[in-house]
Amino acid sequence: METIEGIWVSIQKGGPIMIPLIVVSVWMWHLIALKLLWVFRVRRNPPAMSQAIHCLAEEKLSDLDDQGPKGKALAYFLENRHFDPKSDRLVWETAVHRQVFPLNQHMSAILVLAAVAPLLGLLGTVTGMVDTFRVIGVAGTGNPQALASGIEEALITTQTGLLIAIPGLLVGQTLRKQIRNIRGDLMVFYRAVDQWLERDQKNVQSRQQSQQHE
Repeated sequence: METIEGIWVSIQKGGPIMIPLIVVSVWMWHLIALKLLWVFRVRRNPPAMSQAIHCLAEEKLSDLDDQGPKGKALAYFLENRHFDPKSDRLVWETAVHRQVFPLNQHMSAILVLAAVAPLLGLLGTVTGMVDTFRVIGVAGTGNPQALASGIEEALITTQTGLLIAIPGLLVGQTLRKQIRNIRGDLMVFYRAVDQWLERDQKNVQSRQQSQQHE
């Protein structure tokens, strides 16, 4: 209870700049939570290549419990497959490219909000010091309480901006690294399935040539 009261007092002393700082913090951590849950879901049950090939051969996703980019790419491919080896490879490439863009969803916003926070803190510092010099201009240095109020506002907003920005940037960079790894896995998955489709295309061509010779 005392902690909550202390935070509320700091918000009041920080002045009007604390309101956008709180909005930035809540928005940023909301996006971070969404992205963390997404990364956890993707990493929790990654499909093995053998499972993916089985789904492609059986033309169904019943054995694949994956809602990540790999599972969604396979689902799109099976829904739009033309059963023509050459066309199927183009459909597969499209299916994977459709999953690349969502990988970075929310990441730009998270990093921008983390970068905005210290700038808002700096703005609070400037407004606090302006108030301090205004007091000096009106009453001189004979009102230490009024002087302390402006300086306190400047320090609190600066501190709050840094407390928002530093963990936000650290978590954002960690998420970016995880997303790069997920994208790398997706590209490996793409090439493996593409090779399987290429072999299937060659098998179809061989059967057609055999039939023509007969």
